[in-house]
Amino acid sequence: MPEPTIIEHDGIRYRIRVSVGTTASTSPKDMHILNVNDVSNPFMVDTDEFVGHVAFMIKGQDQIWGYEAGQKQDGLKRVPDSKWFENAAKAGRGDNINCLQIVGRFKREWTGDQVVFATVFERPLKLPPFTSVALRFIKAIYTGLQVDVCCPQPYFIGQLLNSTDTVQVTPVSSTLLLNGEYKDKNIPQWPAYQGEILVENTSLVIPPEEIKKRPKLSIDPAARRQHFSKAKNYSKHRYLTDHVYGFELFNPFLDYARFSVKLAGFNIDLFKYFNGQPLTYSIRTQDASVTFLTFVIDLIPVEELATV
Repeated sequence: MPEPTIIEHDGIRYRIRVSVGTTASTSPKDMHILNVNDVSNPFMVDTDEFVGHVAFMIKGQDQIWGYEAGQKQDGLKRVPDSKWFENAAKAGRGDNINCLQIVGRFKREWTGDQVVFATVFERPLKLPPFTSVALRFIKAIYTGLQVDVCCPQPYFIGQLLNSTDTVQVTPVSSTLLLNGEYKDKNIPQWPAYQGEILVENTSLVIPPEEIKKRPKLSIDPAARRQHFSKAKNYSKHRYLTDHVYGFELFNPFLDYARFSVKLAGFNIDLFKYFNGQPLTYSIRTQDASVTFLTFVIDLIPVEELATV
């Protein structure tokens, strides 16, 4: 086994902690610590607004100095890299180093323009000189993304159907028990206990006439993102209560384990540019009145593990 990688800033060694919550609050008392890569035990969410399961995967998480101590402190077992990474590579998705998987359903109907995927910081960022280049790259992939990194509370906000790398939509009644009986319609079942990837399929939510004109629209993530980048398309969409949505967000650039970005052969340390802030993702309404899920990726000082 290789020597653990040390993540150190100003003489303090850190490791990563990933948490999930179901409100806008990111206070530790409102969050649940996730065991990264443990896809066989996904975290179940069941609130007034959303029901389903989530899993977070980070490649090389167990190779960071302080991982063992951190897992013990958090009451979690050691988990190696998820087989999702191997399965994704075999499917032609490249060498990804992270993945967020969400499978669930909304408990009331929402329009497509109401539900967004957001990253919002509480304080200004310390921007590196190449920020504009990175933003052009991001916006080329996720067209329609709303971005302001220079304001007092920087943000990245996009329509949910346009912001994720995989969208898989199935009817609730299509999920069966192994013995052939139907599962509880209220609780969508987790399909990835062995690190399975989700397969793009939006045929339930894209009008047949659109698919007829563009046959690959319902199975091509890039085509789906382009389609739902247009207001006339995402505003027509309805998140129905009898549809199960599977979402994946993944890429080969964000190295959460080292809290850095890998670009063009070199690493960019996010610690110095985030101004001491964690990275936060949320699925919420555009007006922020309802939060369905919140994820926090934070650096935890290893020396302080005994007191956190």
